[in-house]
Amino acid sequence: MFVSRILAFLAAIALGLLAAVSLVPYSQAFLPHLPAPAKAPPEPVLISIEDLAGESWPWPRLDLTLALRAMSPYRPEPVGLLLPLDAPDTFEPAQDDQLARALAAYLSPAISATTFSAPTQAETLSLPKIPHTGSITSLRAADSFFAPEKSIQRAAQTAAWKVTPESDGLLCRLPLVFRHENAVTPSWLLTLYAQALGADLSHSTLADRRLILRDKNDFELQAIPLDRRGSVPIDWSHPDQLPEKMEIRGVVLAAEQERIGVRPYYDLKGISKRPAILAGGLAEVDPIIDSPIGRRSLAEAVVRTWTGLTRGPAPVLHPPSWTIFLALFLASALGFSSGKRGGVCLVEAIALAGLVMGAGWIAAKIEGYAGAFPLALGALLTTIITPRLYQWMESSHVR
Repeated sequence: MFVSRILAFLAAIALGLLAAVSLVPYSQAFLPHLPAPAKAPPEPVLISIEDLAGESWPWPRLDLTLALRAMSPYRPEPVGLLLPLDAPDTFEPAQDDQLARALAAYLSPAISATTFSAPTQAETLSLPKIPHTGSITSLRAADSFFAPEKSIQRAAQTAAWKVTPESDGLLCRLPLVFRHENAVTPSWLLTLYAQALGADLSHSTLADRRLILRDKNDFELQAIPLDRRGSVPIDWSHPDQLPEKMEIRGVVLAAEQERIGVRPYYDLKGISKRPAILAGGLAEVDPIIDSPIGRRSLAEAVVRTWTGLTRGPAPVLHPPSWTIFLALFLASALGFSSGKRGGVCLVEAIALAGLVMGAGWIAAKIEGYAGAFPLALGALLTTIITPRLYQWMESSHVR
């Protein structure tokens, strides 16, 4: 009898754990988002390079320089370049100097460096650091780079950037932090977002898996939970909501029309004091990625992630292992206490599942923990099947 009870106890916990693990894709179901920042930054404007005038330019430095000069009187802030600037010039290197001078007109523009997880022959950059507590070994590594030219590096902040799809090929999350030289460094997206929010990353902290953004006076602006890789989910929940977009040559044309007093092609006054992201519509400049809502551009994924952060970050933290096993142990013990009373067992199982879901809801709202729904269903299943497993093991033919 004692052996049967122990076996039923462990088997019920194992089945409940299996059910909870199988429901991990629904970890954020029925959970609230964390509070939005008190003063949310505006949504970025996408300045896209839709087409080039031929195949001879590996990267559109000239178009980019013209667009930066055209936008500078309207003072968009901050400005980020989601373009690989690591390829050698086809034309004279003077293009890099022109681009660097155009970047110098902005306050701390951010450019992305292509990152690799393993050491390469590429140049290693010294990147800004974020103070941290706890282990960072699970964060995505960013150890070496294909760096932009020296003149461009001096005119802008170079931030690590590497995006990896899930095992099914879908892009569902973007990185906010990387591990670099045994320290935490902000990603290109976090660098831009922190500027728009008014946060100072040198005063911010990564506490375990919670990124706490503070201003220069150490006032907390926002807390963002991160997954084990240092990423946040992309908000793909609104398929028809597209980011505001301008074409790069249309921006140049609109600036010239404003100068001569003609009705402009774009109203560039609308980008004043707003974040601007210069990206591209070409596959080699802004790659097309597979998403849960179809094929989208990487720039759109960036804007959707930005919008999700301003609305309130989604809970992504993994609950501690002891809480998972404690809930399942209690569920199995509760199943034994109900005995053969099926109705009582069902009511107790629903009550315990509701208690787990309620506690998980509070943990998600306050700390950003996910997984309440899978754990609640796992506890429900464990409570229901424990007495049935025990009765089955006590039956004569099983014994």
